[in-house]
Amino acid sequence: MMFTLRSSLKTRILLLIGSVVVLLMLLISSVLLLKWRELIIQKETENAISISKTFSVTVIDAMIFEEKSVVQKENILDTYVENFINSLKTVQYVALFDRNGASILQAIRHENGRPDRSTDHELTPQPDERVTIRRDPQFGWVLEVNLPLVFSGKHWGTATIGFNAQPIRDEIQSIFFLLLSATVLITSIVLIILFFSIDRMTSSLETIVREIDKIDFVSDVDISLPSQNDEIGFLYHHFRLMMDRLDVSKKELEQAQRQIYQAEKLASIGRLASGVAHQVNNPLNGIRACLYAIQQNPADTAQTREYLGLITEGIASIETVVKKLLGFARQQSTSDHVININDSIATVANLFDLRLKEKNIETSLELSKDIGSVKFDHHLFQEVVMNLLLNSYDAVGNGGIIQMATGNKSASSVFMRISDNGCGINQNDLKRIFDPFFTTKEIGTGTGLGLSVCMGIIESHGGTIEVQSIEGNGTSFTITLPRADADEITDH
Repeated sequence: MMFTLRSSLKTRILLLIGSVVVLLMLLISSVLLLKWRELIIQKETENAISISKTFSVTVIDAMIFEEKSVVQKENILDTYVENFINSLKTVQYVALFDRNGASILQAIRHENGRPDRSTDHELTPQPDERVTIRRDPQFGWVLEVNLPLVFSGKHWGTATIGFNAQPIRDEIQSIFFLLLSATVLITSIVLIILFFSIDRMTSSLETIVREIDKIDFVSDVDISLPSQNDEIGFLYHHFRLMMDRLDVSKKELEQAQRQIYQAEKLASIGRLASGVAHQVNNPLNGIRACLYAIQQNPADTAQTREYLGLITEGIASIETVVKKLLGFARQQSTSDHVININDSIATVANLFDLRLKEKNIETSLELSKDIGSVKFDHHLFQEVVMNLLLNSYDAVGNGGIIQMATGNKSASSVFMRISDNGCGINQNDLKRIFDPFFTTKEIGTGTGLGLSVCMGIIESHGGTIEVQSIEGNGTSFTITLPRADADEITDH
């Protein structure tokens, strides 16, 4: 049970909370990464635009100068572009276009870091100001600024400047790994804290489970739970209150059970009354006759002596019957002594003998002499035998047969079987015969508690009771009980 608790509850809580934490951290990290990326790109874009606009002023000045002079502007622009590329290591290429979109100059950064006048890297001028980040086949990732050259409302052309965007990408990538590492670290710390917190909580629940496992409702156990000032402590407190209520209910149930056992026993005694009356009335009639004879001839000393012996014998017979009845009817305190079930069966059969003879019922006792002892309250066992014997008595007619047998079922158990050739039990009723107050007998001949009480007594002593019956062909009840240990037999 505790393994199930540990593997299910703890795992589910960890998976649930861990998944939520991971998702939240990934969400937060993604938002931070996107925001950071946006800020970095915005910063680099603004910086690139500022540099491009500063450079465009120089280019426009050169174009204005070239327009008013005879010097070729390509030479001046070459110098400006070369100085511009040399002064800024992030510039990858510069392209200048006139107002008609024709290329004036294109310069790229050479592998040795020097600008190179080239027309291999063809660019297309854009009519408006724009900034794009793209992957260039030659330069890799570049931040490209397309800037119209406008001064005093006059359009002079367009400048396209490509800046190396790899540092931006590297910075974003480093931020990504930083956030990823932070996410893994924070998630791991949270999961570790969760693990120990949940482990503490489940260990508290396991404590309750262990204490619950001690409860068997038979023996008194001491429930030991620690005191805690939290929800678990609150649960512990109410568990103790529940145990107190269970103890009270257990005592009340045991008292009610004893009363039911006693009531059923008295009902059985009542049914024996007619038969037992003969065992008492016959000696009483004999005593009355002897006393009458003595009164008629008190001088006959020999006769008086003989009749007094018969009177003594009759009184002893009555006393024996009364002792049997009182011993069976008296409510005894429950105690599990080691008994030989053959003795209890013989006692009940002897008590019931006259009633059986009245209906000419043949009784067969096949009691094994080497049967093992059992740990059982002998009064309760006699009650079980009496109830089963009464059921068989009611089921058979005149001249019926009741067989009672005992033996060792295995090295660890013994059995008792009571069989009859009576009317049997309907298959639909067979599954209900152990239900309290269920009876197929006529009103006034049964309480419906006999078999229910028998099952309760047998199961409380660790045994089982089984029934086999065919309607019209008899019934057989088999009781199996565990044998007493050797040390228990020695102790008793």
